[in-house]
Amino acid sequence: MKKLFLIGIALMAALTMSAQKQMITSAWSYLKDGYLDDAKKAIDKAEANPQTAESFKTFWFKGQIYQEIGSSKEKKYQNLCTDCYETAYEAYMKALKYNFVKPEHRDIDFSTQAGLMKFASILNQNNEANYESTEAFMDILFQRFPALSNAFVNKGIKAFREQDYETSYSQFAKAIEISTLTFSIDTQIYYYASLAAMRCKKYEEAISLNDFLIQANYGADNKEKVSVYVNQSMALKETGDTAKMLKVLEDGIAKFPNDSYALVIEMFNYYVASGNSEKAREYINMAMENDPNNAQFLVIRGTLSQEMKDKAAAEADFNKALEIDPNNYDAVYGLGALYINTAADTVEWADKNVPPTDFSEYEKYQEIAKSYQLKALPFLEKAMSIKPNDLQVLQILKELYYKTGRYEESQQMSAKIKELTE
Repeated sequence: MKKLFLIGIALMAALTMSAQKQMITSAWSYLKDGYLDDAKKAIDKAEANPQTAESFKTFWFKGQIYQEIGSSKEKKYQNLCTDCYETAYEAYMKALKYNFVKPEHRDIDFSTQAGLMKFASILNQNNEANYESTEAFMDILFQRFPALSNAFVNKGIKAFREQDYETSYSQFAKAIEISTLTFSIDTQIYYYASLAAMRCKKYEEAISLNDFLIQANYGADNKEKVSVYVNQSMALKETGDTAKMLKVLEDGIAKFPNDSYALVIEMFNYYVASGNSEKAREYINMAMENDPNNAQFLVIRGTLSQEMKDKAAAEADFNKALEIDPNNYDAVYGLGALYINTAADTVEWADKNVPPTDFSEYEKYQEIAKSYQLKALPFLEKAMSIKPNDLQVLQILKELYYKTGRYEESQQMSAKIKELTE
């Protein structure tokens, strides 16, 4: 009797195990026949049951089911899960682990470099005895993962276009994880991820991605390669790593001397912001080697020269800018301001150096100053014609008209200023 009882228990256990395995088989059958809702119910039950919760088949099939739901065009299936691809990815990762025969292989941490090296080492053994199912292993790595990676990339692109940069970055990051596992690196995905990381202010992540892209010499042409250096410099700037930012810009300029315009401008902007006019002028000169007739560059260099007290160079650049673009407001205003400042400098010099008793000498410098004021007038008047409501220009003209004896016009400027400010 005891023997029959034990046989009965064993038989019941076998039947129970068979019933649970049947859920896995049912899930697979439903998947093949396209009944994704029934497939999901069956595989979720298999996962919830302790007897099949660590079966590689449970998660191999679960990954496929959720991946199919994620890509389904049928409305009745589209609401079965929210993060279908993420769930599929997690399922495949569990399937890979549970498919290993040796317990120590199941402890691999795929998120670390050491874990990836261990995974690569197992692959290099090329030993089918390492896996419960070589078919499942190969299917996940070389069939399911590439398709899943493409799905993440498409979601990332869609989210980027919708300006949902957090989601975009997370999708590209998942695609990168998958490409790392399959040892098939797609540098374009890294580029997309770096752009999304910048947009959602994940600067450290962007720096890491751009470092990889620079090392990989990513880019279809030099212009695209330079853009990676620009992006990297911007990310480093945001983190406050000025030294590395400058190094990246210098390296890019040295590597792409004929295509480094964007890098040179970044260098110029940095030195302007830091108050180093000499270095700023050096880099604007480099930019102008490739674009010598850029009126705005001439204005910028003229302004820098004026700050450095090189008035002759400033005047030459402003005039050349006006030859190229006669209505360039910055050049017109720049010349007017240059002559006004020269007049003020002349009076200041006379105040400090001409003896108070030498009236004729002092008067001579006053006349020189007045000549510069008169020289400034047509440029400032043209500036006003371009921007008639510029209060700064109106204020300068008001004072200039008064100093040159044109009192009625000075009063007109006062009235216009009052009209604009009240």
